[in-house]
Amino acid sequence: MKKNIFIISMLFIGLSYGSLAQEGEEEIEKSNTIESQFTEMIESSNSYQSFKVISKSKLNVLQSNIQDTVSSFEKTIAESRDIIAEQKSKLESNDQKIQELNIELESTKKSVDSIDVFGIQTHKSTYTLMMWSIVIFLTILSIILFLVYQKGNRKTKNANSKLEETQNELESLRKRSLEREQKVRRELQNEINKNSMRKD
Repeated sequence: MKKNIFIISMLFIGLSYGSLAQEGEEEIEKSNTIESQFTEMIESSNSYQSFKVISKSKLNVLQSNIQDTVSSFEKTIAESRDIIAEQKSKLESNDQKIQELNIELESTKKSVDSIDVFGIQTHKSTYTLMMWSIVIFLTILSIILFLVYQKGNRKTKNANSKLEETQNELESLRKRSLEREQKVRRELQNEINKNSMRKD
């Protein structure tokens, strides 16, 4: 019984001493970590046998600090979740934009790599091959036509030259024939004249 009274009286004295000591102390700063606040509270508390006598005011301050810290963490977590949700939304939007850009890029590549020929989309390499084939064909055709023209021109010149020679020979022959005919006529006329003079 005496032991119980002694313990109760010691607790009462300890609580009273702790409350008086607490009134003179500054509040535990909220900037301290929870662990350091626990350590400080335990170290600054009175001991009774293997127990620590902690004042209610210190417990209230620690509880308030813990609640503030938890609230701050919850607020930070909520803000982080909002930021994560916003970033996720942005990422999804960016992914969609990237997909749209990829589709547009593929379409642009196709339009750049192809040419509209008579309303038909043709690949540039096919178009280039086709154009070079046409150019080579037209070049060969031009050379062939030029050679044929040259050959025909030579034949025409030769024919004209032969025609001119033939015409010259014909003209010369005609002149000789005319001269021979005139000569024969003169001779004939002379003979007629001679015969007529003999008769007279």
